[in-house]
Amino acid sequence: MNSSASTTLAPVLLQALLLAEPAGELALLDVRETRWFVQRHPNLARNAPLSGLELQVGAFVPRRSTPVVLYDDYNAPDGPAQAAAAVLALLGYTDVRTLDGGLQRWVTEGLPAIDGYDTLVKAFGDLARLHYGTPSLSADALRARQREGLPTTLVDARPRAEFEFLSLPGARNHAGTELALRRFEADDAEHVWAINCFSRTRGIIGATTLRLLGRVPDAVFVEDGVMAWGLQGAPTVQNGAPDDELPPESPEVLRHIADELVERFALPVADAAQLASWCADDTRSLYIFDVRPTADAAFADTAVQQVPGGQLFMHFENLVGTRGARIVLIDDPAHRLRAAVTSFWLTQLNQAEVYVYDGALSPEQAPLAPAVAAATDAPPPLDAEALAHLRRNGAVTVIDVGASLDYERGHLPGALYMLPASLGPLASHAVAGRTLVFTSPDGAAARRVARDAQQRWPGSGAVFTWLRGGTQAWKASGRPLSTAFVPAQRLTPFDDDWGSVMRVFGPRRDAVWADYLAWERALAARVLQDPSVRFRFFPTGQGPDRAARS
Repeated sequence: MNSSASTTLAPVLLQALLLAEPAGELALLDVRETRWFVQRHPNLARNAPLSGLELQVGAFVPRRSTPVVLYDDYNAPDGPAQAAAAVLALLGYTDVRTLDGGLQRWVTEGLPAIDGYDTLVKAFGDLARLHYGTPSLSADALRARQREGLPTTLVDARPRAEFEFLSLPGARNHAGTELALRRFEADDAEHVWAINCFSRTRGIIGATTLRLLGRVPDAVFVEDGVMAWGLQGAPTVQNGAPDDELPPESPEVLRHIADELVERFALPVADAAQLASWCADDTRSLYIFDVRPTADAAFADTAVQQVPGGQLFMHFENLVGTRGARIVLIDDPAHRLRAAVTSFWLTQLNQAEVYVYDGALSPEQAPLAPAVAAATDAPPPLDAEALAHLRRNGAVTVIDVGASLDYERGHLPGALYMLPASLGPLASHAVAGRTLVFTSPDGAAARRVARDAQQRWPGSGAVFTWLRGGTQAWKASGRPLSTAFVPAQRLTPFDDDWGSVMRVFGPRRDAVWADYLAWERALAARVLQDPSVRFRFFPTGQGPDRAARS
């Protein structure tokens, strides 16, 4: 692909690119809102909704000459794919095409598609369970052990916020790769270490990691996690605190474990000189992730993204938009075990070249963050005090243009909600004598929507502005947020809601959870029907080499 080629790409040619060996770099971006993405999409597509594209694409697809294919439903002249192509052109992307006929032509021609979210990673998890022979423990069996007082340590492998949302009684909480950094001690040979998550994938990856590292050779994952427990009517814990933490292991032991893992599986390692060379290479995409649990402020203005190792694996499809890119993982140089474990799993996912960074990276060695076009022509903002005064004394409408989940969790009282893929719903509000104030969690999206609205209705007589610092600044000023809203406050549907089962409550919950678990258990077989999905598992000594596609 290049800038002189046709602006569209036929589905059969796109599939040829996805099937090519070795795979070249390609960013296949579904620019529809997430609600529609989860209904059906090609297995190797990434969701980059038009409503957030301008803000997010710089980190998601960092190299401006990356071959990019955009699609929506039909590739209509007024559809989101064409609008997204215009956005990318303004941002400096030089090799952009749209899928001819959109997703509908792709499906009509019999090419593979899947429904759901994070489908590659979830399918991979179940196949990893089979490949590495990771045993499970049913929720019934776990409860029986607890009733009988059998030695059992239950560890939830999710991030703390998800643990606090809903967890199992008596669980500890060590998220993702942090689990591998603990010391596991048991006096009883019959002791069971049970690793759980909300459903399956994190529990599988956590238990399998402990077994492969030799930390807990008999670790098991709790089959279907919190969801199975809840479906069986057992009590769960909301807003709970974890039981006592497992003690940390010494850096010396962790370094030994990491070195063994790197050597055993020949995980690639990159040093400072290699990284410097890649930073200067404008023909390949480079992602640098700091997989430690706490962000280092020194890297704030660099291209280093701080994503804990477990989260990087679980949300890989939402963090790396370019297939075939290079990824460098930064970790505590004393042991680098988080990076080694993350590399172990991402390498087998087979979507990128993954490297463990050897040593300590200084901010001076890190490349600068990709330039993001600022809304320099946006109207002047208001601070929280000025907005509060305006709300008491003027004709003002506050419109929240952040994520719908953030709006549900807390918004300015009375604020309307709008997903900013289209400005159409604002037409009845952009009238003379009215001030429209846009907000979003940190104000960045609000600034851009205020700019676009002002350009859309320049002679309306309406005043367009935005809240500096967004909803976070409003809250920080001591002013209240609200979780209440009525249907009339939604100028658009919550089309960014991908259908998370964690957003379903009340009498619908059990049916939705049961359907989800049935979908997830069947997912791997469906994903593997697509020949462009090629996981590459490392050989094991427990059976034949299944490295090709299983």
